[in-house]
Formats: sequence, structure tokens, C-alpha cells
Amino acid sequence: MKRISVYVFAIVIAGAASAIFATAAHHLSHVVLRDVSKQDVSKQTDAAFRDGLFLARLDAERGRKPHLASGRWSTQADRRSFVSAYLEAYREMQGSAAAEQLGSSQPAAQRGYRDGVADGRQQRHESMSFPPAATENYQRADRGYSDSSGGLNQYKEAYREAYCNGYQLAYYGETTQIETANLSRANAHE
Repeated sequence: MKRISVYVFAIVIAGAASAIFATAAHHLSHVVLRDVSKQDVSKQTDAAFRDGLFLARLDAERGRKPHLASGRWSTQADRRSFVSAYLEAYREMQGSAAAEQLGSSQPAAQRGYRDGVADGRQQRHESMSFPPAATENYQRADRGYSDSSGGLNQYKEAYREAYCNGYQLAYYGETTQIETANLSRANAHE
């Protein structure tokens, strides 16, 4: 009987020790890997956010210009999440060059980006719907054009692409992202 008591006691101690170590290991894995907040968990389960991360990393790895394709998502919240994640991941992969690439160094793209940010910010502020292609600036796409800028069609294409990036950034992005992108671009040109 004494021998059985010793075995039962040993099993109970071993089980308790295993439970304590498993709990400690689980807790440490979260602490060591990352202090996960509720917001981080919701981002990790947000399909639009993960899509933005994926596409930005893919574009950055392949050396492509940024392309904010928020139209892939149907709700305002999803589009905002996509843009936020895309910008976060693209900047992480490209560093300070990311803000510069949103508008490009071409005069048409610089003008289009600035106009897009201005129009997107205004429409967001006025709580208007998201119609970048319906704006006058997008439809004309010739602001700042001169004969020395090259062909009009090429100018319009570069203008519209940068315009859409700027518009989406201003309309869906967080205010700090817009200001950071604008400051980075201003510092790059000084």
C-alpha cells in the first residue's frame, strides 16, 4: 500500500509539474515572440490587412512601384485596413524610398500624387463617396503638362496612376501615414 501511495504521489507531482511548465512555456512563447495586443490579433485575422501585407511585400520584393489596389475590398473598413497594411509592409521592405515611390520622380506622377492626396483628403473630410475616377483632375489628367513633358498619353497614364495612389492614401489612410508620406517626399526633394 505504501508503494502505491508513492507512485500516486509521484504521478500527481509529475502531472502538476508538467502543467506548470506547459503554462510557463506557453506564456514565454507569447512574451518572447511578441507582446500581442487585441489590435494585433484582430489585424492577424483581418483578410484585407493580410492581403495588403502580402501584395506590398510581393511588389517590394519584385521591385515594382507601389500600387494601392483597395478596390479589391467592398467595405470602407476593409479598404482602410488594406491601405494601412500595404503602406506598413511596403515601407518596412523599402525603407525611406517607399514614400518617394508612391508619387514617383516623374513630373506627371508628382503632380498626380499631390492632386490625388488633395482630392482624397477633401472628399474624406466632406464624407463623400470614393470616386477617384469621377474627379475632374483624374478625368483630365493634364495638370502641369507641357510639350517638354513628352507625349500627352504617357503623361496622363503616369498622372492617373500616381493620382490613384495619393487619393487612396488620403481617403483611406491614417492621418499620420499621409503626413509621413508627404514629409518624406518633401525631404527627398530638398
